[in-house]
Amino acid sequence: MKSSKYEFRWFEKEDGRKAFRASVGRDGKLRLGKNLRRVLPPDIRVGFDAKAKILAIADGHGAGIDHPRCGVLTAQALSAEIAATGLRFPLSFRLVRDESTGYFLGRVIPRRHRVEGSSERQYDAGQLLILYRHVVDGAVSQMAKSTPLAERRSCAMEAFYNAVREYCPAYGDLEVYLEDFIRNKLLEENRQYTALFRQPSLDQPLSGEEDNSFCLYDTLEASSSGGIDQLEERIMAEQFADSLSERERRLLRLLREGCRIGQIAEELGTTAEEVVEMGCAIGEKRRKFYAED
Repeated sequence: MKSSKYEFRWFEKEDGRKAFRASVGRDGKLRLGKNLRRVLPPDIRVGFDAKAKILAIADGHGAGIDHPRCGVLTAQALSAEIAATGLRFPLSFRLVRDESTGYFLGRVIPRRHRVEGSSERQYDAGQLLILYRHVVDGAVSQMAKSTPLAERRSCAMEAFYNAVREYCPAYGDLEVYLEDFIRNKLLEENRQYTALFRQPSLDQPLSGEEDNSFCLYDTLEASSSGGIDQLEERIMAEQFADSLSERERRLLRLLREGCRIGQIAEELGTTAEEVVEMGCAIGEKRRKFYAED
């Protein structure tokens, strides 16, 4: 038998009973798990990062809170800080020791609820959106910029909720799964725009001048949603086009063909500055036209 070179990654059994846990209830009490209490010092400090949604427990060095033997302590200020983020109680945290600081840092354990009339359990999408909103916002700001911003946001939110429904722990880290799912969906939806406009980005300035942000997105019609809505939007788009001059329609056509400002100026027999001015005027007309509808 021909020998092969293998590179195995060996796994150990995960024992959830050894995890460090803490929870905050509706009564404003912080409850420390048994395993966590065993490793905490006599005096502790408790903190919460509202932006990252991270609970921290650290050594108080003799000036913190007395480590309660019962594992329960009053934490009204902590619960108020958590409530301000929109998270609902009760909340459970799984903590790990950070070697660089010595702190025990805890992330929220996502809550699951039983689906009515079924034995299936689903994650609380509202809670996950609060915990992972930065994943959605990051994907929208970084990916698929040829897609208009409003559509990117809508697509990312739809992808987020679909990912929450499909996720199971066997897929690995939840945040990584959400990020990959949303990014892939945005790229998939973006193909129609990159093929149509052949532009690197609809919101990339076309003039090349730092002081001018005129871009192709400023001249796009309202997006279509299919069916009767699509027909109505197409009629409106045609009505808007009819309201433009022949010169303005030529400008739109050249933009959508991927022409740059200099090429358009040469085609229309004018200057780059006038092309930008005309484009901005078309954008303003479009905004007024659809606002009046």
